[in-house]
Amino acid sequence: MADNAIRRGLTDEQIVATLQAAAQRHGDPLSVAKYDAGGHEPSSSRIIQRFGSWNAACVAAGLSTRATTRRYSRAWDAETVVAAVARYLASPGATGSYAEYAQWARTAEGAPSGQTVRNMLGSWAEAKTSAGKIRS
Repeated sequence: MADNAIRRGLTDEQIVATLQAAAQRHGDPLSVAKYDAGGHEPSSSRIIQRFGSWNAACVAAGLSTRATTRRYSRAWDAETVVAAVARYLASPGATGSYAEYAQWARTAEGAPSGQTVRNMLGSWAEAKTSAGKIRS
């Protein structure tokens, strides 16, 4: 469901409002564990992807933060993800299906998962379109 919240185009302001409401319900500082236990949308991982870190999201919402020893960083950029899809599409016997890509990615060195492709590029169809532009 959290994926649907992001795909519906929640703005940063709407996510901030969700964080503020969650903090009122669960207390400030708002931890990922408290947020996740409350069953809120979007998911904490989506919020971290959007804002770069949980603390950055809390700061944007005007909430207190705790010192952290962990920092989220993206392992993939759009260019690398598109290149992996293009590599899959160029592989012998590739059908172009999402399910086949996901299976291929499990064994292909350095390939992002199918879900990462969708997260980064919006949809499998968009990923194939982008990959087709660099294959031409």
